[in-house]
Amino acid sequence: MRFLLVSMLVFSVSTFAQEEDSREFADGVIELTTVKVKTNFLQQYLDGIEQTWVAASKIQQDMGIISNYNVYVGNDGSTVYLTQTYPSWANKAPWTDEQIAEFQEKFSQSISQEENIKLSQGYEDIREIVSVELIGRLIFK
Repeated sequence: MRFLLVSMLVFSVSTFAQEEDSREFADGVIELTTVKVKTNFLQQYLDGIEQTWVAASKIQQDMGIISNYNVYVGNDGSTVYLTQTYPSWANKAPWTDEQIAEFQEKFSQSISQEENIKLSQGYEDIREIVSVELIGRLIFK
């Protein structure tokens, strides 16, 4: 009986070690935001985020804070997935004062503060943020 228990323990440890070697996390992290948009407001929401979220993401990409961003629409026509890919966890850290100033200067050139506030406040009536998650990509060897 003791031999059987020891054998099972050794086998389970070796199996676990093999699984761990067969995959690894890719560099970086993806921020995934899931948004539920009210029926018949998808186009309005996408028009708005094009001027705000997409514009801000382009600036962050130019600054080297993120390496990529995407907008996906679910087949139900009311779920939107926003992703920003950070090249490393360090890029997810709080911004420096210099980064904040650079971003604000560039963003203010793309949209006025009044228009940004108007669009952002309008989002509250047409969408609900369902979740914001940080996800890692696995690489299988």
